[in-house]
Amino acid sequence: MNTSIKSQLHNILSQYKDSFSEKVYGAENNDYDVLMDVFGVTPELKRENRQYWGTELGRCWESLVCTLFKLTAEGYEPGLKIGDDAPCDCILGRDAIDVKYRCGSGDAGTLKKFKKNGSDLIELKSLLSGIVFAFVKTY
Repeated sequence: MNTSIKSQLHNILSQYKDSFSEKVYGAENNDYDVLMDVFGVTPELKRENRQYWGTELGRCWESLVCTLFKLTAEGYEPGLKIGDDAPCDCILGRDAIDVKYRCGSGDAGTLKKFKKNGSDLIELKSLLSGIVFAFVKTY
């Protein structure tokens, strides 16, 4: 392999190695929430497979919130689909509801998606006032 290429690849690996070794992990999250209690999921169990539990508990929360709104709220409509994307989970009157199980770090990709979805929804449903988020409260 060309030494210049080898050197550049080595530099990239070294930068990541340094970054990984300097990473400081905060205290483990020991928060419980109502869904964890319902299913007997402990913080320890959730940490064993965060992606699985986050996805499954998130789907459960979305289903609960949307079903409750469908059964009890005036002006309920199911979420809109734009191609394969669903920019909101349901609509109540003039509010688009995006159900979230947990609030993440707010990375740039997520924030761009929220902005785009908000613009798309307002354009498609000119009566919508904005997006409302429904979160699970931890205790």
